[in-house]
Amino acid sequence: MSKKKKEKNNASSSAKTNKSSLARKTPKVSIYSSEGFWLKNKWVIAVFTVLGIGLYFQSIPYGYILDDQIVISDNEYTQEGLNGIWKILTTESFQGYFGKQRDLVQGGRYRPLSIVTFAIEQSISKNNPALQHIINILLYILCGLLLFRIFSFLIPEDKSFWFMSIPFAAATLYMVHPVHVEAIANIKGRDEIMAFIFSLATMYYSFKYILQKKNSALILMAFVYYLGILSKENTLTFLGVVPMTLFLFTRMRNKDILKVLGVLLTVTVLYLIQRYAIIGYLINTNLPKDVMNNPFAEMNGSQKNATVTFTLLKYLGLGFFPHPLTHDYYPYHIPKMEWSNIWVLSSLLIHIGLTTMSLLWIRKKPLIAWCILFYIMTISIVSNAIFNVGTFMNERFIFISSAAFCVFLAHLFLNIIPSKGWFSKKIGMGIIGLIVLLFAIKTITRVPAWENAMTLNRSAVKVSKNSARANSFMATALYKEALNISDNTARKSNLLEAQQYSDKALTILPNYGNANLMAAGIAAEIFKIDKDIDKLIATFITVGTNRPQLEFLKEFSTYLNDVNPAKMTDFYYELGHNVLFQQKKNYKWAQHILLLGNTHDPSNVKIKQSISKIYRMMGDENAARKYE
Repeated sequence: MSKKKKEKNNASSSAKTNKSSLARKTPKVSIYSSEGFWLKNKWVIAVFTVLGIGLYFQSIPYGYILDDQIVISDNEYTQEGLNGIWKILTTESFQGYFGKQRDLVQGGRYRPLSIVTFAIEQSISKNNPALQHIINILLYILCGLLLFRIFSFLIPEDKSFWFMSIPFAAATLYMVHPVHVEAIANIKGRDEIMAFIFSLATMYYSFKYILQKKNSALILMAFVYYLGILSKENTLTFLGVVPMTLFLFTRMRNKDILKVLGVLLTVTVLYLIQRYAIIGYLINTNLPKDVMNNPFAEMNGSQKNATVTFTLLKYLGLGFFPHPLTHDYYPYHIPKMEWSNIWVLSSLLIHIGLTTMSLLWIRKKPLIAWCILFYIMTISIVSNAIFNVGTFMNERFIFISSAAFCVFLAHLFLNIIPSKGWFSKKIGMGIIGLIVLLFAIKTITRVPAWENAMTLNRSAVKVSKNSARANSFMATALYKEALNISDNTARKSNLLEAQQYSDKALTILPNYGNANLMAAGIAAEIFKIDKDIDKLIATFITVGTNRPQLEFLKEFSTYLNDVNPAKMTDFYYELGHNVLFQQKKNYKWAQHILLLGNTHDPSNVKIKQSISKIYRMMGDENAARKYE
């Protein structure tokens, strides 16, 4: 080979090497690829503003409902306005409502930032839910716009009109997705919206750093990530999502991605230290026995894992087909599951398959791999797989995760299928348009459920028929409504309907405190109308069997002592001796009921003998002799 030819080959080889090296260092994403991104996409701002207002304007006149009372109307710290902010920042998130820290869920609750915004709003306009609904809607619009910007980073620009692009289609699908109604229409859901906004901002500044190598971008990334965690713990999942996204779409050197990860990890550690200092633990190992706060309390480990796996399948279903919707997934709307159940096994196989595909397609099909990994990462923290979140599942829990479904659907109909040649991108856009229309209709018809307690509970019991909580809350709403009805016939009609729901709740969960309280309260109000003491006592025996510690039993029984003394004596003996003592072997509360009976009728020999037996069984001979 001649010297001249050899030099030419070496130069060619060097050029290839430099080109290859450049390719590895040049990101695919197109941040600042064109000047004036929002000026270029001003119509997107207009469309998303119209969408957000059009879908949710009807929620503006709605009042406080459900958990709004916990974080706003009945929260002492929020009600103090600006003066309560420091207390909000330095205490467990529900302490302002309960008056003290109550460790009701395993992960605890420290998400003060949205509550701080409520306190600020209180200082501007006291207890003004309309203002807070408007702010939720505006934040949701911002969330959609940030999603569009992030999707525009990940997906290369094409020459299509903006309304036929994958980023626009995906963000539009997200804006109209019906599973978001709870987070927007329920003011308390602002923690979800804020967490996602700051999570997206974290991703934005990570891209900005990768492209510009400015430390200011890292500082801003750390700051918004911290704000996201303070909004809700879901943002912690972006500790994995951000590096994963950079790896899939930028082809940057590992050390740059590791630098981003290092900053996020540092903020995470500092936050966990702060959280531990404030609430006293990271994971609470002393779980409550109440299934309303620990839905797996009555399950073994195998049943719990099977049930968690089943709910993951439910989440997948809601992502693609959001019907029917409910706010109540409490016991036992989701039944106890076993590994022999076909749906549990299907869910396991599907998720194993999805995980495997995402790993195999990291380079070949990065967008699909990203959708799968984004979904798995963001849902992990709320799935009960890591720690107990206090309920089986909830639609608001996939407020962030649902973005993955929207990107996949847009990619499927605007890229994957049209590339096969059997229908055009315009047809794909038509299908996307139809899905958007159906989602929007579902959202618009779902929002009115959040108008007040009655509309919300009526909506819930239609879907969550086997939820003790849904049935009990429906009974509560009807009971409260009945108290404001002056006509006895109409009032009794309401109470009888309420009784059906309280009875259903007790059938599902006999020891449920609120259901027992409502059963007793409803029966007492019906008694005031029809004076049928036998029915009332029958209900009181049922409630006393389930929850003898219920204070209402003592209070109303004292009132009944003068109404029908003889029947009340029989009641105390029946409940105290026959049920609690002999059947339930609940000596403590049997003694409590019988002592009430003895106070009511000190001359009753049977009651005294029963009390004596209980004391003797408890080893208190002196007390036993007093009642012989």
